[in-house]
Amino acid sequence: MGTKKGRVWIFDNIQPTVKVTIFAVPKAFVGSVGMIQDNAITSWTKLVPRPEIILFGDETGTAEVASKLKVRHIPNVQVNEYGTPLLNDIFSQVHHHASHDILTYINSDIILTSDFLGNVQQVIANYSRFLMVGRRWNLDIEEPVNFDNPNWEQQLHHQIHTAGIFSGIGALDYFVFPKPLFNQLPAFAIGRPGWDNWMVGEGLKQGYRVINGSQTITIVHQNHDYGHLRGNRIEAFHGREAKQNQALLQGHFAGNTADATDYLIPATVANSPQISIIVCSDNQGISLPKTLDSILNQNIDGCEIIVIDNGSTDNTPEVLEGYGKSLQYVGQCGEGIVAARNRGLDIARGEFILFLDGGSTLLPHSLSDLIDAFDNRAGSLEMVFSGWEIWEENQLISEVQPYNNLAPILQGRDGLHGVHIWMLTDLWRLVETGAILFRNSWVKRWGGFDSSLSPHAATIDLLLNLASHGAAGICLQRRTITVEADYNLKRYAIAILSSDCNQLIQNYFSRPTLRNWMRPLETLCRYQVLVWLAALSYHTQDKHQMIQFLRQSRNYSPYPAQQTINNWYQSLTQISRAYNYPPFQLLYKT
Repeated sequence: MGTKKGRVWIFDNIQPTVKVTIFAVPKAFVGSVGMIQDNAITSWTKLVPRPEIILFGDETGTAEVASKLKVRHIPNVQVNEYGTPLLNDIFSQVHHHASHDILTYINSDIILTSDFLGNVQQVIANYSRFLMVGRRWNLDIEEPVNFDNPNWEQQLHHQIHTAGIFSGIGALDYFVFPKPLFNQLPAFAIGRPGWDNWMVGEGLKQGYRVINGSQTITIVHQNHDYGHLRGNRIEAFHGREAKQNQALLQGHFAGNTADATDYLIPATVANSPQISIIVCSDNQGISLPKTLDSILNQNIDGCEIIVIDNGSTDNTPEVLEGYGKSLQYVGQCGEGIVAARNRGLDIARGEFILFLDGGSTLLPHSLSDLIDAFDNRAGSLEMVFSGWEIWEENQLISEVQPYNNLAPILQGRDGLHGVHIWMLTDLWRLVETGAILFRNSWVKRWGGFDSSLSPHAATIDLLLNLASHGAAGICLQRRTITVEADYNLKRYAIAILSSDCNQLIQNYFSRPTLRNWMRPLETLCRYQVLVWLAALSYHTQDKHQMIQFLRQSRNYSPYPAQQTINNWYQSLTQISRAYNYPPFQLLYKT
């Protein structure tokens, strides 16, 4: 991390001619796992030109599937004391038996699509010693794929768009490399954690180019259980064999896609601006020059500035005339700030996109630091968060740094997918639209902002939507923008906030990407939000509204009556402290 990564431009109209050997070690072809593996291996046979495919192992059904699909089968492999195949023997054998010089190990539940070999061929044209890896799309596929349907791949992409979840940066399912690389491995047990990340670390150690193909290669992991193991998922990731694999990792760097030296990127980006900045203005002609000058003074090239004017009646058009061709001006008839953001999104051509409200300003070097964060992680991010400063009448009155709250979550196993709706009360104060740099294609892919919400709520909804699809992100330990203070929490503002929160919760729990274990938590989420709204009402001196929210919260409380009241007091005290409000002193009878 922290070093400049190389980019490989990938063209999507390449007709590949590369000859590749794909090898895998299937589980027993039984039940749903058998169907999943049949889907996967059949998809490999549909690649053009058809690769050589070698299935290792003697699990139930492997010989029959190999015969049906006309692929090679090598049944004899070394196993450990638990009967699990060992990767050192499999990789050694494939170097001996493979007909082609480019090898691809792939897990047997992975569906490949037609973009795979074109990417491999373009990597080979650039590098001779490399290891290519990438993230996957997790998807529930509960029936055999009809590969006789000429539109099977388009249908699969539609399923990904609707319900697919991008994996974390550490989940690796394919490894492409040339002979004789990786002809010797430690005796890792297959299907247990650690060895895939060892591959990345070993590639870096040996000086190979480690290439992240996540942005241009679409692979699908068919979700499954771990019923083939007596201890299920816990046994797979924390059992005896997992510990043995971890022991083999001792003292060795375990890498992931963010540690790659290079990454693949669509060639269409090559002629696009590096970043698009959407400035949404609404009668802010006085402060707009400060905003625009802060952008123009950034130390980057390739910046596209788009100003969307929300029907201003002040001197905004005259102000913008002074900037000539350095920006693009688009007027609209008062549809609102959220609609203005979406209008800018439709126009934006940049690889990255930043939404900056009029009146906000960029701090020096902000854009370069945000963009470098993407580049330093080899194309493995979809958004970067940062802190901000709050100003009032030319005075700095507060600084907000979300790093301590967000970084532990973003660095965890689930990454940004660990940001859930029950964090709403924290997200409301920790997230600022202009302090987030997005990958443009991801915001476009899932439809931008919900225009039925207020601007801040729409940002949180977008964040939760992208997170639900598996977007990866990090948070910088620096502030990148200034915003004007707006702390007038009047009664009408709380009412709008209450409506927004209700819509946010409805949106979240209706998404097809929602994990099953999350559904029962909707009640707790509603309880927490109502108590939070009660706290904000208290600090706007509206005790009646506070009591109304607390009464509503009782309908969702997971606690007995007295414990609920105790929780109210604790929560109201904590919220007051988090917002730097005067201490909560009195709980009114409800």
